[in-house]
Amino acid sequence: MNPRRRLRAGERAALLGVLAAATLGLAVAPAPLGSPIRKLANYRADTRYPIFNSPEVAAPPLQRAGATVPDSRDQTYYIWTRNDPQLGHDLIGASLLWFLPARPVPTPSGARWVLSWDAPTKLPDGVVGRRTYDLGGRRYLVRIR
Repeated sequence: MNPRRRLRAGERAALLGVLAAATLGLAVAPAPLGSPIRKLANYRADTRYPIFNSPEVAAPPLQRAGATVPDSRDQTYYIWTRNDPQLGHDLIGASLLWFLPARPVPTPSGARWVLSWDAPTKLPDGVVGRRTYDLGGRRYLVRIR
């Protein structure tokens, strides 16, 4: 018998079928058998919200803020937060999910709304709010024009 013999096509298919069935069986098996394979395959279903890199970003307040901003391309918003690049990055991405068709702007002078998220102050210097929507914690959506 040659230990380096290649498997025939039928043998390979049978082996693949057995391994696939075993993997599927472990994935649906109750703990403790299925737990390691589910972790390896990340089998656990995701929530209905995106997964953010910054732990300070929560989807429900952003979803509420997005429902408050009118659905119009005429609406603009500015994101005001502390100096944390990952937090700012996640907030930009999340705002594009829930604030569209409103458009983000790089300065508060061009905005009608300010999304204030764990910022040092509720609004940037020189900006006056007309109406504030409390999103919980130190998070606010503020109408400025």
